[in-house]
Amino acid sequence: MKRHLHIIFLIGIINFIVIACDDDEIVKGKNVELYLIESYETIDNTFQIDESTVITKKNPIVYYSDFISYDSNDYIFEISSESKDKIENLEHSVHGLAFALKVDNKLIYTGYFWPSYSSQSCNWVVIDPFRFSSSNELKIMLGYPGLLIGEEIPDKRNDNQILDVFRRDSKLIE
Repeated sequence: MKRHLHIIFLIGIINFIVIACDDDEIVKGKNVELYLIESYETIDNTFQIDESTVITKKNPIVYYSDFISYDSNDYIFEISSESKDKIENLEHSVHGLAFALKVDNKLIYTGYFWPSYSSQSCNWVVIDPFRFSSSNELKIMLGYPGLLIGEEIPDKRNDNQILDVFRRDSKLIE
């Protein structure tokens, strides 16, 4: 009789764990998510974000389930319409709005939503928040209006951790 009680107890514990866990985490594992940055510091007189100082908002602005695909040749994320609307409705500044891309809550790279109507250049990773096409594409660029001669921006757009997650779920365009 004791053995039956132990088995029932064990089955109950396993069921509790399965129900308590998020289904995405059980099935998929690591996720790529895009966060707004709550606070950060820049390096010297540049827009380069000191990643050791980054504190992101609690919740992502783009959840992994909202990423439809990633084109690693053109550095383009296709996202859901809901995420597109969230990004477009943010309060954008001509000096940029900082974001962070994370894999499994680990910071991979930072950048700015930098609107194309800004007359100020930026020497860091940028996304134009209003340059959406009909397919809801976010193009990740080095610098605004582009990479200037003599400038170097670390390019982590195709970090293996990002590619592995998108490849795992058949969301990677290579």
